[in-house]
Amino acid sequence: MKYPQLTVFNYKIVYYALRIFSLYWLAVQYLKFIELENRSREIYEPVFWFEKVLFPEFPGIFLVTGLIITGVVCIIASILKPSYWLNILIFLLIAVINLPLSANFGVHHDNHVMILTYFLSIFLLPEKLEDKDYRSVQYFYLGILMTYSLAGMGKFLGTAKNIIKHTDKLTWLDKNAAKLNTYDNYWTADAAIPEWMSEIYSYENFWVVLTVIGIALQFFCFLGAFNRRLLTFFMVFLYIFHTYTAKFVLADFENTNYLLIVVFFPYHFLLPFFKRNEAGAVNR
Repeated sequence: MKYPQLTVFNYKIVYYALRIFSLYWLAVQYLKFIELENRSREIYEPVFWFEKVLFPEFPGIFLVTGLIITGVVCIIASILKPSYWLNILIFLLIAVINLPLSANFGVHHDNHVMILTYFLSIFLLPEKLEDKDYRSVQYFYLGILMTYSLAGMGKFLGTAKNIIKHTDKLTWLDKNAAKLNTYDNYWTADAAIPEWMSEIYSYENFWVVLTVIGIALQFFCFLGAFNRRLLTFFMVFLYIFHTYTAKFVLADFENTNYLLIVVFFPYHFLLPFFKRNEAGAVNR
């Protein structure tokens, strides 16, 4: 397949795979609500102005259950019959469900990629996409990947600013930057730093090089939107990056990792497998 056809083919599978994954995602959010419901209501503090309007207090389990069930119904309906209006409703429901979970009770859940994914795909219905519409799918990929590119650019600019101004702030070029970043998060979480982690961070020059390479790759993530091989490469890179941050920085990126695999996976690789199965069935 040529690139335009390949791009549209992959997205058509992404549309349905994303919704199946979303059912799992909603189940995870429900379990998080149950966990947070047992915490003291006094320490709940809404962060966003919209959250303060909708959820000035932590929502009860009945309201949450209703929102999640509505989300499940809309997602299943959008699988059976894709619709712009259903996509808009799913996007709003996912955003609303996430509000009380965002940066509350001393925890932080990174669901912004999930919300962004549904926002960017509102008008991408599989039955209406043709090969000539591949650029719309590129913009979908670009919107997701730009969140990482902007983060990488921010790290570059912040480092450059501190170097040019000769500030005494720690930069990513300092030998202990990655180590202190990890230690700070472990101390904040009141968690013991594993001995093996201390040994790994003893290779100071290695971590400087690895950090610079990681930031550079993060910045160039946007290129994956325009090349299938690069998109697959950055999918693998982001999985490794999130796995590192989960273990070394204690960031909750597990579901985001699953989401990126669902969205960026090269489904066209599976075509030969299905063709072999079809040929085998015919021969029998």
